[in-house]
Amino acid sequence: MSWGSLLAVEHEMQSNQQSIFNSLRDKGPEAWRAYLHPFEDGKTFPGLSMLVIFHHVAPLAKQQGSLDWAEVAVRAVELEARRSSGIESENARLWAMQLRSWFIAKMGSRSNHLVLDKEVILNWVMEGLKLSVQSAKEKISSLAELRALAKKSSNTDTEDRQRLRDDLSELFRIKHRLSVVKVLADSGELPSDSPLYKWLEIREQLP
Repeated sequence: MSWGSLLAVEHEMQSNQQSIFNSLRDKGPEAWRAYLHPFEDGKTFPGLSMLVIFHHVAPLAKQQGSLDWAEVAVRAVELEARRSSGIESENARLWAMQLRSWFIAKMGSRSNHLVLDKEVILNWVMEGLKLSVQSAKEKISSLAELRALAKKSSNTDTEDRQRLRDDLSELFRIKHRLSVVKVLADSGELPSDSPLYKWLEIREQLP
């Protein structure tokens, strides 16, 4: 396919997405949920970007304090998380959990509710903690030394540089998850016996 043909296809796809968005823009949550159902059932035909839906609907959910809109936003961004991989999937899942925690802080937790079930958040956080608190502290302490070693080396593929990148990435991911946990803790929704309190004690030390 020629470059011109590719541009024409891309333009047509963008036009189709804009048409779909325009048809839904002034509709209520039920219409948006109906649009998502085929994708949740595994259909793979071209459609509106799930991230476009999330970034349009999530602000509406907060502005209106609407669980109906929040459900649409969470469904869309979790579809994106399942369909993508790596950092894109991780970011989508984080956005879903941030929205959940915002509503739980406002309305309290409800078991088995798509948006308000805090156990969904807590399970997600625990699954992402591959280190012990002590191991995380040790990695934090070693960051300055690793940075110094990496800076001295002219070889960007050295073991020290790779270790620094890996440690920073892991600690970044943990801090992002703990930011969601803190919302639960600040609103009294984190169980008093949760092991996550130990993690929250070092959250500010994470890069």
